[in-house]
Amino acid sequence: MAPKKRKFSDLSVEQTSRIKGILLSCREECDQLGIDEEDEDVRELNRIIDKLTDAKHTPFSDVPLLTFCRMGIKIQPMEWRSDGETEAKTYGNATLPGARTVEDTRKNIDDVLKYVSLESEAGCRILINALLIHVASNLETHASGVVIAPEFRVEDKLLGSTENAFGGVVDYMLVYGDKVVRDRIIKSKAFAFSDPEIYKLLKCNIYEAKPEDLFNPTTSLPQAAMAAIIKAQGLHGKRWVFFVYNAENPEHGQGKTVYWLEPIPLGERHNPTVNLELILGILRDWVEHGHDNHLRFFEYLM
Repeated sequence: MAPKKRKFSDLSVEQTSRIKGILLSCREECDQLGIDEEDEDVRELNRIIDKLTDAKHTPFSDVPLLTFCRMGIKIQPMEWRSDGETEAKTYGNATLPGARTVEDTRKNIDDVLKYVSLESEAGCRILINALLIHVASNLETHASGVVIAPEFRVEDKLLGSTENAFGGVVDYMLVYGDKVVRDRIIKSKAFAFSDPEIYKLLKCNIYEAKPEDLFNPTTSLPQAAMAAIIKAQGLHGKRWVFFVYNAENPEHGQGKTVYWLEPIPLGERHNPTVNLELILGILRDWVEHGHDNHLRFFEYLM
């Protein structure tokens, strides 16, 4: 006689946990292989994981402004300090010995704009990479350094009073700290982050806006803020939105506020990199001081 078929609901807690662990490992492997989270098969995989979990999984890319309202999260503008813009430009123009100069990066960007189509996310990332490599180069010292971890998965978290667990992939996670730890992450992101202490070094995340969001960048704010990092940027390569969301409070999502800065264009028609130093200065400062509540160039109230 053939064995009786069982349902997920028939499994013990231990069996359910074991199967869920296998499926989560499968999802992690999909991330590392670069499989789109919106792929139909990946969505089906998430549906099965949801079935084994009390909370429903919601990818960051599916979080609308309405979800913010339901969670009691407000969106408020962030203001420049009186001398903030000038200081940010000065800091962005500063170069460490042996690091990439602003002119190096400007030439790189000019080449990208000349030879690469920015109509796709892949094209935009080539432009984004030029700025991130510049920042990493200029934060390299004998003791510390930056690692750029692309396609970084943030595990599901149940937030506020919603029934959903929010999780997904952050386009870029920037980690700043001891060079020994940095080198471990470069060799194997998966193995390095098996050590929970490394998560303390996470500084800020970067969420790449969809090309269709280019002229409405605030559409990406809820998706990026749900990644639960203090400071982050939503961007399309040619436009950058910087925002702050303190996600370390145990009442995450209840009566909290996302503070965001008006989008900064990388350049304009006659000078495609006119704001390069400004953007580099903010990026560099936020990677270096990612866990500080005090902002060097901006005013906001937590």
